[in-house]
Amino acid sequence: MISDFGVRDQYVAAMKGVILAAAPDAQILDITHDVTPGDVVEGAWLLAAAWRDLPQGAVVVAVVDPGVGTERRPIGIKIRGRMAVGPDNGLLELVTRDPGDARDAEAVELTVRALWRHPVSPVFHGRDIFSPIAAVLARGTPLREVGDAIDAIVPLSIARPGRTAEGVIGHIIHVDRFGNVVTDIPKELLPRGQFTVGAGNSVVSRQVSYYRQAAEDEVVMLVNSAGHLEIAMHGARAVDRIGARRGDAVEVRAGG
Repeated sequence: MISDFGVRDQYVAAMKGVILAAAPDAQILDITHDVTPGDVVEGAWLLAAAWRDLPQGAVVVAVVDPGVGTERRPIGIKIRGRMAVGPDNGLLELVTRDPGDARDAEAVELTVRALWRHPVSPVFHGRDIFSPIAAVLARGTPLREVGDAIDAIVPLSIARPGRTAEGVIGHIIHVDRFGNVVTDIPKELLPRGQFTVGAGNSVVSRQVSYYRQAAEDEVVMLVNSAGHLEIAMHGARAVDRIGARRGDAVEVRAGG
């Protein structure tokens, strides 16, 4: 389960209650409920970063939904043996960009209203649509039985990283609580050998394998545990040092 609801209010408990009422044997894991309110890009990254570590058969309720109550579709996806339900606003799309095997990929619009919780609140689809559908899926119902197949879902509102003549262009997609700057550039796109990374007001040239290899006050780059390029410091906040923010461009150039 992932959301921007936080834990101060009743929203997370309400969703869990609906799931457990319908699927008492379900085990509910919280990815996080501290997504910045309404920040679909941040939620998409955190979901994608956790995806491969979830067990086969897992069903994720994903709710970062500033458009709740509008015409945006409620959807479900299946990819690499795991499923997720949530709003069709880009939140689930980053998972589908993973370069791994996606032969089992499916996507549906959640149209079987008999499976929803009624009456449906126009401001709480997490409780009334996504949670009951997740419970049905957790009990073994195939995804195709909870909705109608769709060919595509809404893409995330940030361009895909890509190769250029000089290297790779991407974006800062997340800043973690330690101030590490996470990019959307997977290790598969990085040049072989030496390269530099430009972001904010800095150009980073030293590559390390882990944080402690950085000298005091040194900005470095590494491949993080999710397999993405990251700019970091040991014991300090790299984001403050390089003067960058989420959404800024990141340029990788081959050579040292």
